[in-house]
Amino acid sequence: MTIRMPLMAILFSTFVGCAGSECGESDCADTGAAELRGEASDLAEAQPSRSTWEGTPEGVGLIEFINDEATTMFVLDKTVGLDRRAAGNIVAHRDGGDRLWGTTDDDVFNTVDEIDAVRFVGPRSLDRMVVFAAQTGWVPGAEDILGVYDGVSFSVAEAETTIEMVNSLSLVELDDSLRLHARAAESIVLAQPIATVDELARLYYVGHSALVILKSAAESETDSVAGGYQGEQD
Repeated sequence: MTIRMPLMAILFSTFVGCAGSECGESDCADTGAAELRGEASDLAEAQPSRSTWEGTPEGVGLIEFINDEATTMFVLDKTVGLDRRAAGNIVAHRDGGDRLWGTTDDDVFNTVDEIDAVRFVGPRSLDRMVVFAAQTGWVPGAEDILGVYDGVSFSVAEAETTIEMVNSLSLVELDDSLRLHARAAESIVLAQPIATVDELARLYYVGHSALVILKSAAESETDSVAGGYQGEQD
């Protein structure tokens, strides 16, 4: 899978930074953030994501990497190059009170924001871990599941086509043509351009029903384009 430009842009700056025992810029002062609220209903707007990696394939890869048994404090500290306090706090959060992976008290990470909230983890630490996860094969490909949002599953490819379509539609098209709730349509237009399905699902009045409609419309549009191209070839 092609790594996005923001990821490529941080490759150099990330790995020229600190050694495992040193602090990355701004990260030593980063003591974490409050936990995010629980899932919101369609009629409310979820709290915006703290991290720009949230909902991206790179962010999903980061979460899978951090939750893996082989990702130890040593790996995060010495191989990835985090501050050892950040590395220790991440593993301690994941493994729970008994400090053992794979037991009943584990508290695995579900979002990038949850990782970001760990004490001594800041933007440079996240970028460093994202780059490492991408380089070691954790980032999902086009046909892999990106995530489930308000009960609607999206592969990486489905998420990309849905967001591309959503950003191209006007208020009239969203409201009248797709028959979204008027307030959902308005929320989408006000938020355009939208970067990820995660961001889309956090919008006011955008929930399960809206996501089903948008995903279906994007799939139909993709099939229509593919069918037209095949007809030309024939």
